[in-house]
Amino acid sequence: MTVVQLTTVASAVFLASFVQTIAGFGFGLLAMPVMTLAISPQRAVVVSSLVGVLITTWQAWTMRADADRPLVRRMTIAAYVGMPLGLLVLTTVGDNTLRICLGVSVLVATAMLASNVRVSVGRRADLAAGFLSGVLNTSLSTNGPPLVVALQARRLDAPQFRATISAVFALSNVFALSLFLGTGKINTPGLEAAALAAPALVAGQLLGHPIRKHLHGERFRVLVLCLLAAAGLSAIVVALR
Repeated sequence: MTVVQLTTVASAVFLASFVQTIAGFGFGLLAMPVMTLAISPQRAVVVSSLVGVLITTWQAWTMRADADRPLVRRMTIAAYVGMPLGLLVLTTVGDNTLRICLGVSVLVATAMLASNVRVSVGRRADLAAGFLSGVLNTSLSTNGPPLVVALQARRLDAPQFRATISAVFALSNVFALSLFLGTGKINTPGLEAAALAAPALVAGQLLGHPIRKHLHGERFRVLVLCLLAAAGLSAIVVALR
């Protein structure tokens, strides 16, 4: 990988880590579109999963006391069922098509989050959100939106929301990496990119933790939505140029 590619990947990881630390989600949504400006979606998915598993596992462990365990279990099992389908999409769809799908999915997710879409609450909704999250995880590494919408519908408080979604992310990423490893998707360039981006991940967390209590409310929400929209549009522009 070139210096420009590595810099782009590290910048994407830093920004995504910062937002993930503050909001509890958003790593893949921000990291993936930015990374695909410099590397292929297939490689970006693997790098995002390799780096993302570090932050999600750490958050899940430190916040484990607040997690809704039955909810985590339902969503994770459903995500495991959906991930092989997502891997099939990743291996059969071309780069530019994946970029367009990624951009569109991020923009749709942004619109849903901006409008506070509500869904029905229940086991079926939890399983549907988990399954869709699994498909998106191994195909586009943007598995957050279905989970966010489902957890918002349950009106969890902030600590419980962050803890529950982090646990699902962590468990899902472990299985996703197992699938990538088993199908030969994890290679030396991907591991090198993830290792070089790790300091950016740590820097994003270190910056995010002390100011998390100060960045909240409508202004921060609007900032995150604008970043997501810009990232989604950038992926589409790259695919169409």
